[in-house]
Amino acid sequence: MKLALVGIIKNEAHDILYWLGWHARLGINSFILFDDDSDDGTRALIRAACVHWDIRLFHIREHSLDLTEQSHLKRQQQVYCDALNAVKGQFDWVGLFDTDEYLTLCEHETLPDFLATMGTDVGAVALHWRVYGHNGHITAPTLPPSHSFIQHSMVEEAINRHVKCFIRPSYWDQKSWVNVHYFPLKKGQYVTASGKPVTWSAEAQGITAEQADWSVAFLRHFQNRSVEQFVERTRNRKDIHLNLADVNFSQWNELEDHSPRAVTASLLNWVRPVITSGAVSALEQLHRRHPPLTKHLPPSSTQNPSSFTIFALYPKEERHLGLKEGLIQDVEAQELEQHKNGVGLFMLQSRRVPTAAFLFALDQNHKIVDFALLGDGRLGGLPRYDLLPIMEQKAIVLRQKGGFSRRGYFLSAPPKEPLTTNRLKADMWECFTAIPQPTLPTGQSWLTFPTLNLAEMLLTAPALTLEDISLLTALDRHITTWLLPLLAAHLDEAEARTLRSYLGPFAPFIL
Repeated sequence: MKLALVGIIKNEAHDILYWLGWHARLGINSFILFDDDSDDGTRALIRAACVHWDIRLFHIREHSLDLTEQSHLKRQQQVYCDALNAVKGQFDWVGLFDTDEYLTLCEHETLPDFLATMGTDVGAVALHWRVYGHNGHITAPTLPPSHSFIQHSMVEEAINRHVKCFIRPSYWDQKSWVNVHYFPLKKGQYVTASGKPVTWSAEAQGITAEQADWSVAFLRHFQNRSVEQFVERTRNRKDIHLNLADVNFSQWNELEDHSPRAVTASLLNWVRPVITSGAVSALEQLHRRHPPLTKHLPPSSTQNPSSFTIFALYPKEERHLGLKEGLIQDVEAQELEQHKNGVGLFMLQSRRVPTAAFLFALDQNHKIVDFALLGDGRLGGLPRYDLLPIMEQKAIVLRQKGGFSRRGYFLSAPPKEPLTTNRLKADMWECFTAIPQPTLPTGQSWLTFPTLNLAEMLLTAPALTLEDISLLTALDRHITTWLLPLLAAHLDEAEARTLRSYLGPFAPFIL
């Protein structure tokens, strides 16, 4: 079964990768996206995602149809109709969603499993909204909408009777148009996610007469998201004019559903390769424009590093840490023994930037592993934190430096929970013990790791420049990507800004 998702996008850099990853993991084969003049890096993110998923990206301004002067609703009609005509014969089902709508399956693991339950008499499946409110967020959250927005409206809310659909393209009546919620069929019928025939409201087709049905599948509709994102959405929509009197910031927050948080780690793992691809592409561009001027020789892998020191990090009382689907979590000893998922958290401290801590993790085989810290949002290697000693407690605290956050939150390790960067003040669970580790746990030098060997090669030079990063890129692009937060901290201010400009929308995911 071949499935596609069609959408119109505009300035979705903050969430577009999460939306793509969410639906790719459910079984979408292809994405057909029409960009409406995004200027926030959305298209660069999607181009990087094209390396991993089948994404067909069109720019409305450059589209064969002249839509630039048409109303928002007319543009939607032309884009969706053109897309459905183009995909006939290529896909069994096509979904038509906005990028603030996340399909949720309650009884099936994948979309093919769900749609296989629909008989040949079904031409379209109508999926009800479940509308979510601001959830108290003023600024855009760091984590995906599915994790950050858990409060939603009650099922009887009239707005939830709106639907979006999956349609069989061969059943679509291309001669008719109603709205983005309802696509007329020349054969077959509309059914709900439960397989029941739809009765449309007297208000409009696309709104059901029945109360929303969330029992089998539905759309999480993050219509408002944070206040910051709501304002940005209002700016992007040329067809609507809102003022504060039109907005109820307390609505649609009546009920809570934490279940999507169970897949947050999996979703981040879907997105991470896209970030790596984007960073590698940016480094290749930097390499072309800043060819290396000098060469450096890697140090011997048997000596100890001279430009940095490594510490093992332990939460308060040296509790155990494990890795669950890419998230570092406080776990009990018996769980580590049973699942063999123990992980060591380490801190690299550069001698030139002693107030910065760069974090990495080793698995039980002493291999560097990818990980994520909830609330951080960075998916590259070596996320940077400010290192703040607390002498009275013989401990340190770590405050986020960089990423999406505009304020430095402290890293916290609450018992039996994932490590999370979300505390404004440092208290008990924000204290860590840092123990110097002159060698690997095996007794070998840290420089046996190629990543740390190449870092030592550059950091022992008198000064680090973009040309040095260009040299490292020529040697190994992926190692350079992993080291970027550490390398960026050693650039002068002007060159650090230049590096960030090359990374563009990927910078908050890395630096």
